[in-house]
Amino acid sequence: MKYTFQDSTELPVQRDLILDLQDFIRVSKEVIPLEKSIIEIKQGNIEETAVSQRRLEEIDRFQKDVNDCIEEYARGVESEEILEIKSKTIETCTTIALLKKNERLEDIDKQNRLALTEVRQLEDRILSILGPFFETGIYGPENTYYASTEDKKLKGWQVSSVNGMRYEFELNFIKDTLKIEDLQKLTLPVRSKSGLLSREEKIKKMDVSDFYITNIEYLRNSTKVTLEDKDAENRFIISADDRTFLILHGDHEITGDEKLAPAIDRNALYMFMGKIKEFFIASIVFKRLRLILLDGKNAIEENIVLDCLKLIAGIYGKLVRECIERGYTKGEVTIKIEEPGSVRTEKYISKSEALSELSSIGPEGRELAGILGITEV
Repeated sequence: MKYTFQDSTELPVQRDLILDLQDFIRVSKEVIPLEKSIIEIKQGNIEETAVSQRRLEEIDRFQKDVNDCIEEYARGVESEEILEIKSKTIETCTTIALLKKNERLEDIDKQNRLALTEVRQLEDRILSILGPFFETGIYGPENTYYASTEDKKLKGWQVSSVNGMRYEFELNFIKDTLKIEDLQKLTLPVRSKSGLLSREEKIKKMDVSDFYITNIEYLRNSTKVTLEDKDAENRFIISADDRTFLILHGDHEITGDEKLAPAIDRNALYMFMGKIKEFFIASIVFKRLRLILLDGKNAIEENIVLDCLKLIAGIYGKLVRECIERGYTKGEVTIKIEEPGSVRTEKYISKSEALSELSSIGPEGRELAGILGITEV
């Protein structure tokens, strides 16, 4: 599949821009109202808490005034009966005041827990909506993949970043554990002592095929893996890019050892590292968006998801404007799709349609439309 502008110039991002733009509009229409609701819940909770706090202060003031008044009336009184009445009255007032304050504090706690539950549900909903879109709809991210063994299960995560926004996915794989032999057979050279008397050091090819892969880090053209045997007595760390690789056995560098380095099967090693990369693509069975950071701030908790959408709109806007400039109809965003067999079709979305959809959100949607460059119909 090949994507071009209407003048047949290839799109710099080989994606169906129209479909992605429609997804962006749909996601914005769903997410922005949810974020507004969260802000309203938080603000309402703040206001209700402030009211309750004023009530607590009123109780304290009233209790103090009553106590001061009783103390004033009883000043100079020597009668034991009157002093007992004074003491009992102050004690009763204090007890009732404390009771009412505790009731008010329980109300505040209940209100905060209810608000927190509502907010968390809406935040989870936002992440679930954004997840599929963030997975494929953001252009040009830098992706790093990680996997590690936790509680004897292989867990993974993906960290992506673009223009100051960072987002993370939780990954689950087909298998809970991963051995080298699940990918291929592999041996690595190590030093081994032999002989009863001389204990001469020799080079030994250790079969590590049954070793577990306990950690993986994969960034574009570089990969780093940690291999351990069942009892974690032997550990290898292999780092590789397109030109070089580094192998550590414990603290010893195999690739820097003049006797061990020539014994490395480089072809098998590069093949293995290549299969590690393929593993991340082929073995993921579940992916969940769990975190979005914008300039280091948690976008969900700080209610700045709209700012994230503005950032994405800025990325899309550059292509949208170029589509319009290279197109034949200025009121449309148009691309051409060339399918196998040289079958060509055109796909478009009218600026007025996109503007209308976004405007239905309110001023936030119109702002997004302006960033996309579709406000002038």
